[in-house]
Amino acid sequence: MERKSKGQGPIARMTLTANSQKRRLSITSSGSSPHVLVGKLPPQAKTEFDSRDLFSGLRQIQILHNEDTYRLSITKQGKLILTK
Repeated sequence: MERKSKGQGPIARMTLTANSQKRRLSITSSGSSPHVLVGKLPPQAKTEFDSRDLFSGLRQIQILHNEDTYRLSITKQGKLILTK
């Protein structure tokens, strides 16, 4: 698996795209270059994710979907809120 990274910040941007052979996960901080992971998908793509893995210690991430940006946040009560 290949990995490129620079910088970290309080808000990350996550992009997950997949075809039958490869997946690409980009996580960027405000004003920095993306962290890019490229590898082969397992025969059956993962459908369940632990929020601790997605957030990596952050309280908020951005998700790109159909060219729109959504914000996924963890509240003080530990609940998730998705906003556009």
